[in-house]
Amino acid sequence: MKNLNFINIFKFALVIIGVGSSFLLFNGPAVTQGPAALAEFRESAEMDFAIWFTIGLLIFAMAVVVGFFIWSLIIQPKKTIISIIGLVVCFLVYLVFMGIGTTDTVQSLALKGNTISQGVVDTTSAGIYTIAFCLIVGFIVILIGPFLGRYRSYKK
Repeated sequence: MKNLNFINIFKFALVIIGVGSSFLLFNGPAVTQGPAALAEFRESAEMDFAIWFTIGLLIFAMAVVVGFFIWSLIIQPKKTIISIIGLVVCFLVYLVFMGIGTTDTVQSLALKGNTISQGVVDTTSAGIYTIAFCLIVGFIVILIGPFLGRYRSYKK
């Protein structure tokens, strides 16, 4: 009981609420029940709760991240600024891939439904290419890092 503090209780409560709202969504209609049943479920209290709970979690997560960066800037400004520069570089890489575009289309990917736009395909492809690029660069840095350490001068 000594390790049971406010943060652990808060996390446990959020998990209970999230899992409970998921069970509410499982009671929704099947696709075979028709569009009227699906439209009615979209307007139900269960769906509203699940949507607002998710939005609340995302806002809370963003606030925690911003708070962490502010706290980290106070405690370790040099490391935090380097981390922020890394995030900005990743964003710029994403913008480059977004600008280059992709040859994928809604038809070539055989996506069903007429609600998916080409912008969604371009954005998703740019995100996937950015993640792949960052993973490859990170792997190369991991492989080359020990060799670079040998040639570094230890003079202070």
